[in-house]
Amino acid sequence: MLIEFKAENFRSIRDEVTFSLLASSDRSLDGNLIELDALRKNDRLLRSAVIYGANASGKSNVLLAMFNLQKLVMTSVRNQVGDSLPFEPFKLTPQCRSQPTRFSVFFVRKNIRYKYTVSFDSTKVIDEDLYYYPNKREALIFERRNTTEFKFTTDKRIQNDISKRTLDNVLYLSNSAQQNYAQTLEAFKWFKEELRIIGASTLSEYGELTIEMLNQDAGSKEAILRSLERADLGLVDVTASIEDVDLSDLLITIRKSLPRTFNRDSGKIQEININTFHLAKDKDGKEYNIPFDFNTEESEGTKRFFSLIGPWLKALSKGQVLFVDELELKLHPMLSEHLVKLFHDRNFNQNNSQLIITTHNTNLLNDELFRRDQIWFTEKDADVGNTNLYSLLEFQVRRDQNILKGYLMGRYGAIPFISS
Repeated sequence: MLIEFKAENFRSIRDEVTFSLLASSDRSLDGNLIELDALRKNDRLLRSAVIYGANASGKSNVLLAMFNLQKLVMTSVRNQVGDSLPFEPFKLTPQCRSQPTRFSVFFVRKNIRYKYTVSFDSTKVIDEDLYYYPNKREALIFERRNTTEFKFTTDKRIQNDISKRTLDNVLYLSNSAQQNYAQTLEAFKWFKEELRIIGASTLSEYGELTIEMLNQDAGSKEAILRSLERADLGLVDVTASIEDVDLSDLLITIRKSLPRTFNRDSGKIQEININTFHLAKDKDGKEYNIPFDFNTEESEGTKRFFSLIGPWLKALSKGQVLFVDELELKLHPMLSEHLVKLFHDRNFNQNNSQLIITTHNTNLLNDELFRRDQIWFTEKDADVGNTNLYSLLEFQVRRDQNILKGYLMGRYGAIPFISS
């Protein structure tokens, strides 16, 4: 579970911004809250949060910052001497281009809190440290300063050996986990297993994960079909497959009507076949299923929902933290609300999964869906051009005040100012 995330000097984010899923003292909508033994006394976590803002205000960059941290943790161990790191500093202030990017994340894994921080530029990791809180007391796992200066309090011989084999452009967290060092492995697994980030342009409309779940077992397929039925898309069944294409026969087998994707993990071209089934009646009124071609005969909204429902159900079943950029794309507002409510419903969300979305769908701005501490905004600084991230809590909105009306009137900022 995610507690808090901080980012500094990344894309449109110049000064440090903090995104927190720690709940306020407000007791409304307690179904939206998570209580854990691992947290400090009286602390609770939120099951979801929503980020609003004008176009180009930096909403997506908040999610992209978390994605880049995850990618860095997962892939830096592959770096060779001289390979560059994904350094994307704030460009509108000249001195920021020579300063490091810095990320910090607080999270819970197996009922233990962790705090991980890293700063880096294009050539090297500069600072890096990992703390954890067994028995709710802070303990250092490792500390890295000035790229090569390490400090350890436990397993000093083992960790010193690992540090000597850690390149300047490789995270110690990644390298030590790769070498199966137990103290860092759990933190690494949180990034690998419990964090999933879906960008507005990175989610395939063909829903490879949904297809995988359809073919996984009967229970998974039933869950997919039940969700599609609840969404009122008119589907009664779906069959789908993903098959590797033999490159030697590619020119012969290409058929423009069939979608293909390139799987970066396997380096293979894959052919995706999806057939949906709708209910029809013959002249005697007898019902039967008739197949539709998913690629050419289904609506864009149906394709979008199909691609989302796999990651959605997996996140709910695995207790994952799910980030989704621009949830409302091609979806009816009521479908977006339905997807959010699944994370708030303890019957569906039994594993304390969390959802963070960016959206322009103002229909979600209501007291029956989100608490005030779940609503966030991004706004560009008019003078410098950097992103500011802040919570609705900062405005001390009265309980009887209409949040949607206040937002559209510009009381909280984060809306476009369109010249006449």
